[in-house]
Amino acid sequence: MLAQIKSLIERAIPRLSSALVVLLLAAFTTPHYVGIYNLVTLIYTAIQVTIDSGARFVVIRVLSEPGGMRIMNRYRAIMPFVAFLILVGLMLFLRWNGTLENWGEFFQVLPVALAPGFGVLGLLYVGTLQATNQWGALARLQLWAALLGLTVGGTTLILTHSLLGPSLQLAVTEGVFALLCWWRARRNDKPIPQTTPGQQSIFSDMATMSGYALMSWFQGQAERLFMSIFAGTAALGTYSAGSAVGRAPSDALAASTANVVRVGIADKDEDGEIRSESERLLSRALLLAFGCVVLSMAASLVLRPLLGPDWATAMSMVPFIAMVAFPSVLSWSASVLLVRTGQAWKTFMGPVTGVVFGVVIAWAATFDLHLAATVLVVREVAVVLVSFSLIGRVAPWRAFVICVALASLGLTVCWLTL
Repeated sequence: MLAQIKSLIERAIPRLSSALVVLLLAAFTTPHYVGIYNLVTLIYTAIQVTIDSGARFVVIRVLSEPGGMRIMNRYRAIMPFVAFLILVGLMLFLRWNGTLENWGEFFQVLPVALAPGFGVLGLLYVGTLQATNQWGALARLQLWAALLGLTVGGTTLILTHSLLGPSLQLAVTEGVFALLCWWRARRNDKPIPQTTPGQQSIFSDMATMSGYALMSWFQGQAERLFMSIFAGTAALGTYSAGSAVGRAPSDALAASTANVVRVGIADKDEDGEIRSESERLLSRALLLAFGCVVLSMAASLVLRPLLGPDWATAMSMVPFIAMVAFPSVLSWSASVLLVRTGQAWKTFMGPVTGVVFGVVIAWAATFDLHLAATVLVVREVAVVLVSFSLIGRVAPWRAFVICVALASLGLTVCWLTL
């Protein structure tokens, strides 16, 4: 449990700091500008997850299997430049179509284009610390990076009331974290555990999981893309502000749980061993998910009077969105189990299910954002159900039953108290 808590803290810190900057942006600007920044970061996360997640899924194999470092070195040499060029190109498109209204806004969001490259350069060192169970060190390094990013980005935002603040916060946090992990990994004296070789090649799993990550991104953001079409940037800004508070802790927990499960089952060979270990880790994660829900709800109560009436709807959505914590920890870990059992190609089925729900969520938002948030939770449960059905004998179904019970109870209470 201690390792999971430390991993949660490490993943939570950058998300919470980003959420704080978005809330500051909301306080100093309007939903329109929050919507613009959310659109830019949507593009960033699409690029980031595609180039980062595939490598992250195999980084432990890279460190222990022959030929792994050769693949990683090529990846680190090429991907930072590719990511920067793609992001700048897409930002130029947004300037051309008028989403970015002037060149000032373009240059304010330009630092975001540096963030994916920093993540790529630091991935090997982050993986080294994860493989040697240095979760506490990762959390401390992430804290220092986040504090520096908040200092730079928050100060800039307060002084300029512009998009430059959150853009700098994102780039500085990623860059400093990569640098600190490199510094710490150079001093690592713990042996890298020798994992059981995967059933597919490293490159095959990396390519497959990059595609899965892009589909998962589209699953997670589909409703926002459709919402910008159906309801406009103001509604998107309101929904995004509620999501920033309601999902930041749960997304951090989901990412940290996937990391812990990946390490925990790496040396397990038998189906029973994999299932038993994943059940144990996911049961603990669901307990931590309850804490994430409480944290999000408490944050919304504090922020409601601070942000004012313009953001009352966004804060009232938070308890509904927070219930995503329960299914999301299972859906992220389901992909780890599929990769470990040599079924990486099946990871695409869950995100495809989620994309279909994205249209329904956006449509529901035109009537009631609380209804949209409820469908969001139902979507995540459906994704877990599909993914677990594909896993086979190692699927941790007991954790799924607990997840459905907790999410259903939570949504019922939310509607009764609305």
